[in-house]
Amino acid sequence: MSLPSIPDIAAERKYNLQRLTHAQREEVLVEAMRRDMPLAITLLHKKAHEAQEGSGSADWLEDPNSEIGRQLIRLHASDSLRPLASKHFCHGQQLTFINCCGGIVGTPPKNDDEDDENLDALHDRQIQSQVGPIAYADC
Repeated sequence: MSLPSIPDIAAERKYNLQRLTHAQREEVLVEAMRRDMPLAITLLHKKAHEAQEGSGSADWLEDPNSEIGRQLIRLHASDSLRPLASKHFCHGQQLTFINCCGGIVGTPPKNDDEDDENLDALHDRQIQSQVGPIAYADC
């Protein structure tokens, strides 16, 4: 389970999980990410600061079978959690997930052709994460 602390958080705050407001849902999920995915949250927050202080993006690469790797996969794979992580832990910066082991916090790589909206660069990144030099398909 990705967020096993949800029932405990709801109980601590005396929330009825069947009748949460929008704000309560967000509050429960954000706190659950803090408790259940601390390694991923810490890494993404650090990378958000690197992106802000540097080129506008910061890459990460982790073993998908490690504890942090599993947390990062769970967070990025959820269409519900990824935007909340961006908002609450990454200062609103975009989270991009590549392959099973890497990602970008901040603006993804740009193309020379503005019409493609970074798609070719992202596709190249995915390919390089399958066959090297970034990672391999069986990483």
